[in-house]
Amino acid sequence: MSKQWFVVGISGATCSGKSTLADKIRDTFPTSITLRQDDFFLLPDDRRHVKIQELNHINWELITSLDMQKMYSDVIKILESPGRNATASKMLLILDGFLLFKHKPIADLCDCKYFLTLTKEQCWERRKNRIYEPLDVPGYFDKIVWPEYVKYKNEVVRNNEMCKTITFIDGSKDMVEIYEGVSNEISHVLS
Repeated sequence: MSKQWFVVGISGATCSGKSTLADKIRDTFPTSITLRQDDFFLLPDDRRHVKIQELNHINWELITSLDMQKMYSDVIKILESPGRNATASKMLLILDGFLLFKHKPIADLCDCKYFLTLTKEQCWERRKNRIYEPLDVPGYFDKIVWPEYVKYKNEVVRNNEMCKTITFIDGSKDMVEIYEGVSNEISHVLS
């Protein structure tokens, strides 16, 4: 596979600013492409979903609610394709996803990994005003969203090999500050 590509992975809490950061980076680097994990959710009627009986709702916070093989296949297609700008020394692929590093083959492709964190209160303040399709049902955040995030973050932190390769960022910081730090790191690596 060509090392013409530099892969940035952005993961972390729901509503922590992952997509905003990914978009800002994409807008800064003209030779970049963004791929979002959210675009790989299974359809609501897919039989592979895990249903939460108590809430009569699908658990959308599990890696099994996503077609990760399709995402991985799409990432590989991009990495094997010639860049859009043959004169650029490196093309930038930005991967954005709330469970991105849970899929080891994709995590292993990331040259830089960022994990945005929030406290439960900060996360709820941001999430409660978001409109999801399907809508969050009452109790979904407390019973499912937050515990699944904590479990994922703990898995990442306990995986010493992976944890050493990740930059953890407080997602409650000013986005301009977050973006400038990440953008400077990427620029430094690409130069």
